Amino acid sequence: MIQNEVPNAIIVKNLVKRYDAFNALDHVDLTVPFGECFGSLGPNGAGKTTLIRILTGLIHPTEGEAIVAGHDVAKRPDAVRRSIGVVSQAMTTDLDLTGRENLDIYGKYYQVPDKDRRERIGDLLERVGLTERADDLVAAYSGGMRRRLEIARGLIHRPKILFLDEPTIGLDPQSRRVVWDLYNNFERMKT
Repeated sequence: MIQNEVPNAIIVKNLVKRYDAFNALDHVDLTVPFGECFGSLGPNGAGKTTLIRILTGLIHPTEGEAIVAGHDVAKRPDAVRRSIGVVSQAMTTDLDLTGRENLDIYGKYYQVPDKDRRERIGDLLERVGLTERADDLVAAYSGGMRRRLEIARGLIHRPKILFLDEPTIGLDPQSRRVVWDLYNNFERMKT
């Protein structure tokens, strides 16, 4: 059993994910301290998304252990999910809602109290540069605007850890720069 080590956001030991005869992950070991920006690079099919899906509690490992924010992903996936924010590869904001409504729904899902949620939504919209478009339908947003909204959504409940899966895919260079600037300010955006 891995001991809960407070300074580490993620601890992975001998992690394996097997699909029939195919090993998507083969005995991965990894430790990421809190406060670190950690990236996993590799070609398509290398297991990056599989690793993120395990660490975010979406799938179970075949073997090994993974501790995220002090919680075992196999034994306490709900505690893991409350401790993390996720910006997935696919943009999943609801196009039929406004930016503000998208954030409000997620805030309610994470049980952010009403007053705090309203303040947090206003603050995040300002930080991602969407205050003036907050009440427009997301269907009218550009790709870069939607990505910024997804970042705000991933931060609505002040997660300890933010997972990003291909966060700038399909964005133009200017939008990529804005998105990376937001990620570089993650610690300030959590508060």
